Amino acid sequence: MKKIFALIIAFSFLFAYTNAQEATQKTIGTQKSETQKTEQAKPAEKKTIQISPSTTSEKQKTATKTSAKTKPIKGTIISFSDFVIGGKGAVTKDEAIQLAEKGSPLVFLTGTGKNQKIYFVFNEDGSFAGKNLARYASNKAVGIIGKTKTVKGMNIIIAQIIESMD
Repeated sequence: MKKIFALIIAFSFLFAYTNAQEATQKTIGTQKSETQKTEQAKPAEKKTIQISPSTTSEKQKTATKTSAKTKPIKGTIISFSDFVIGGKGAVTKDEAIQLAEKGSPLVFLTGTGKNQKIYFVFNEDGSFAGKNLARYASNKAVGIIGKTKTVKGMNIIIAQIIESMD
């Protein structure tokens, strides 16, 4: 009796495993065809995003292809230290570069008044994006395309593209 029960359980696992593999293959096939369809539609979308050649890296070019529909988050670059002690956090490009080299955090400020939100910005490889942000510190408006999330109360952006919106 125990052998029959064990055999039934083994067959049910085998059946479930086989069906899971078939479903995965169907899903992967569907994703490939959807990707091919969206890639065919993207050439017209690529023309709408303008990135200056001097600030475009290969990673950003790839990100442009994958996130052409994504709307950038608009804000400014500020010194986190100055903002926390009561200042406005505004810094010039030169000051921001010096702060970034020293390891002082530069952050991305969005919104106004009570709707202000501070984001710590990271590159896709997991490194802090302070040096990239420093290049845009003098700009009145900066746009970041990427994924946002909150980790233990801190707002974070995993940036694909950082560009001036002036």
